[in-house]
Amino acid sequence: MKRFLSIGACLLLAISASAMADEKIDFTKQIQPIISGTCYKCHGGAKHKGGLKLDSVEGFKKGGKDAAGKVIIPGNPEKSDMVRRIALPKDDDDVMPPDGKGEHLTKEQIKLIETWIKQGADFGSWTADKVADAPADDKSGKTADAADEGPKEIPLPTVAAADAGAIDKLRAAGALVLPLAQNTNLLSIEFTSNASTITDQQVALLAPLAIQVYDLNLANTKVTDEGLKSLEGMKNLHRLHLEKTTVSDAGLSHLKGLTSLEYLNLYSTGVTDGGLENLGGLKTLKNVYLWQSKVSDAGADTLKKKLPSAAIDMGWKEPTTAAAVTPETAKPAK
Repeated sequence: MKRFLSIGACLLLAISASAMADEKIDFTKQIQPIISGTCYKCHGGAKHKGGLKLDSVEGFKKGGKDAAGKVIIPGNPEKSDMVRRIALPKDDDDVMPPDGKGEHLTKEQIKLIETWIKQGADFGSWTADKVADAPADDKSGKTADAADEGPKEIPLPTVAAADAGAIDKLRAAGALVLPLAQNTNLLSIEFTSNASTITDQQVALLAPLAIQVYDLNLANTKVTDEGLKSLEGMKNLHRLHLEKTTVSDAGLSHLKGLTSLEYLNLYSTGVTDGGLENLGGLKTLKNVYLWQSKVSDAGADTLKKKLPSAAIDMGWKEPTTAAAVTPETAKPAK
């Protein structure tokens, strides 16, 4: 009898846990307090950095310059830019909120937002908040924290409209091609949904769109060093993901002319210290990720000297432990 009671109790606990996991997230009670406490300083009231406002349903759906229409994608937290940015490392340029602008979200808060989006991102009865702007502290009308705003955003480069036929070919090959923001012809392109099938042949389709590509994600694809030659004309490319590809030193030689590149992810590639010499002239670089590559600490330090304003991230490494003591090594010397 006790055994059956125990089994019954376990089943009840399992059912209870499952019910909690499926419990509907209430935006007003659970999500809005997080957003108002961490996001409104930059994205509420009169402030809308990057063209993004998060104090209304309309603002969420409209998005900003870097994430037009995809801040949240109901049912798909993995594709929602908000989830990506709040989960970034604290020293990443794209993390929200940025360093010095508020406390970074806890794992529990991030999980709550992910679950809310997965459940369909229901705002309930909430439509908007009236966010009071900081009071002006002088006759010029500047707000009290105007000095904390930092430098003004650099305007996006102006380019001609992309060739519609070239975009169609890319999409037919499985690429996700999106406008970077409203009122610009710049593009964000990624192959995340079918990365394992993408080869140099598909990457070559990017060539006619070279000046329009601003953000390119080739992570997990089968692009080779030779395939990166298609990127040479991308003068406006700011972000490049090459993590978990076979790219090596030879491939980096094709990146020398990417004079606008700010973000480069080489995690888990075959790049070595020698390949980093190709990056020394890219003075715009702000973040370089080298986790689990073949780059040594010395090589990373050398690159840092060439690019002192860039964050060179080698990832976390397990501390070296002392050699194990064996009976033989433990014997005193005669």
